[in-house]
Amino acid sequence: MTDPTYYQTRINKAIAYLNDHLADEVRIKKLAEVSHFSPFHFQRIYKALQGESPYETLLRLRLEKATFLLKYREALKVSDVAFVCGFPSIENFSRQFKARYQVSPSAFRKDQALQNSRIYQEHHPNDFYTCIAESRQQPTRSFEVTVEPLPVIPIAFIRAIFGADGKGLVERYHVLMEWAMRNDIPFHGPMRRFGMSIDDPDVTPAHHYRYDFALCLPSEKPAEGLIEIGEIPAEFYASVHCIGKLEDVARAWDYLYKTWLPNSGYVPVHYPAIEEFIQGPEEIGWNNFNIKCRIPVKKRVP
Repeated sequence: MTDPTYYQTRINKAIAYLNDHLADEVRIKKLAEVSHFSPFHFQRIYKALQGESPYETLLRLRLEKATFLLKYREALKVSDVAFVCGFPSIENFSRQFKARYQVSPSAFRKDQALQNSRIYQEHHPNDFYTCIAESRQQPTRSFEVTVEPLPVIPIAFIRAIFGADGKGLVERYHVLMEWAMRNDIPFHGPMRRFGMSIDDPDVTPAHHYRYDFALCLPSEKPAEGLIEIGEIPAEFYASVHCIGKLEDVARAWDYLYKTWLPNSGYVPVHYPAIEEFIQGPEEIGWNNFNIKCRIPVKKRVP
């Protein structure tokens, strides 16, 4: 029987390659190679599934990374941000940034209100992330942060596209849980279930926003359909235990990135931040959270 996930899982490999090579010159031939498609057909397949060309994805990812660095890496000059994100010149970076966000990189960096806005988002009456913006109107809250080592964690994971109301996230989560039950993989309790935001919800449009759900694998399993196999790397993680609503989770992440990290003596490691689900939606529903927010970090070099 034909596997309906065959094309998407291979396109995901091309997107992962783009993510890892934002500062490099990326050729279509290489993207076709890593996704195991013919170069003659790759671009049409890619655009049909993603709704944008490989170049448009690359430009969007570069700009999204740039907004993150402008917000959270104040020590980097705007020209450094342009270089790190793969733009050939500061002029090109400024032109592309302003074309997408209607503001220059320098003006964006200076405007705190603009940094807290969702500057390139479509709006939806049931927008799942509206409460993030609302949470920032509340008084600043402090959280206890611990820095602790985690070992390598073998995982099975599934990639979800968020969607304006979070529906895509819920659907993929259930696919992963059903796979876990078929394979007798335990998923209740600490260090069992994880989530990883591949993109920034403040910047990435919801129909492109990627989020991985993952399960710790007690034994080796093969990939199956949309279920891929990987690992969470052994690193030190700055962690906050958060119990509450989505706005509490948003405030925990803001505290980690905006308050704790710049004053900590640590810098983030090149791997997505992790949400460890102490309890899942089957236990407490989709509107409540009991999670640990974790950022992989290393000591800052003077």
